[in-house]
Amino acid sequence: MTVNRLTVFSLFIISLIEYVALDKCSVCRGIIDNFDEGLKKTAKANFGGGNTRWEEKSLGSYATSETRLVEIVENLCSKDTKECHTMVEEYEDLVEKFWFNQLKKKRDADFFQWLCIENVKVCCPKNTYGPSCSQCKGDKDRPCTSNGKCDGEGTREGTGKCNCDSGYQGDLCDECKDAYFEESKNDTHITCTACHMSCKSTCWEAGPKGCDECGKGWEQNEEEGCKDINECETDATCENGQYCSNTQGSYHCATCHKACDGCTLYGIDKCDKCAEGYTMEDNSCKDVDECLLEDICEDENKVCTNKDGGYDCKCKDGLIEENNTCIPKPKDTSEDNNTKDSMEKEEL
Repeated sequence: MTVNRLTVFSLFIISLIEYVALDKCSVCRGIIDNFDEGLKKTAKANFGGGNTRWEEKSLGSYATSETRLVEIVENLCSKDTKECHTMVEEYEDLVEKFWFNQLKKKRDADFFQWLCIENVKVCCPKNTYGPSCSQCKGDKDRPCTSNGKCDGEGTREGTGKCNCDSGYQGDLCDECKDAYFEESKNDTHITCTACHMSCKSTCWEAGPKGCDECGKGWEQNEEEGCKDINECETDATCENGQYCSNTQGSYHCATCHKACDGCTLYGIDKCDKCAEGYTMEDNSCKDVDECLLEDICEDENKVCTNKDGGYDCKCKDGLIEENNTCIPKPKDTSEDNNTKDSMEKEEL
């Protein structure tokens, strides 16, 4: 039952996302786009009878014919969406009205303006929003000071509120947030730029010298402004088998090379001491080949195999290990039976 509820809930969320994504204005815009595409695809077409001159004379121009309109309307919904088909069916008479009246009079008539804004009334002109297509906040040509998006812009929905871009705030997105500074500003425009990473919150210009206060991991320096603190030289502590690596404004502890018993950085030449199985040669910890040592394997029936930082003792071919001792490998009885059967067949 829990799985079913989760499935139903998931489907509901997916449907809700699809519904929000397919608002009525977007659906209408899609219809207009497909209409324009249909015009392009049928631009050089004709009635298909072969005698274009006779057809034009008898049936009228194909360019503004019902035949061409039908071909275009059939493909107005490129994706099989319910919202698109519903809108086309509901306003098919308006499509025909535009085709036979508006388009015949003026070939460059704005179908989007005529259908989506003026007649179906699901969209608004640029920089307007809501049921009455009210003007978005700020300048009519540059709402939200061009530093944000007008909620519902171009649709019959939304609040008209400015949703500011990163770094901006205020009703008209004409102020800088903390961690940003005014790089330029005039009566109509403002540019906010992020403070340097070394700043705690606010700054007055770019770079580490522009910080009002240094952030954690940085300290004030007369020449450089906020300078990175190398914690590896001060209070950083790492566990055994790790070394400290300084980063901008912080540090992290990384694991030493396995050849090391303590280290300053990563690498066999950065070890404080060598780990077991390694020896110091030319200031580097190198693997010890234990197999060169005499009687390294206590059992004479075992063979030594060297590996990085250690070694293995394994039984020779034909032997297996049992209770830490190498013994002859048992014969495969099934193989003997097969051999015996084969010999008996040959005798027959």
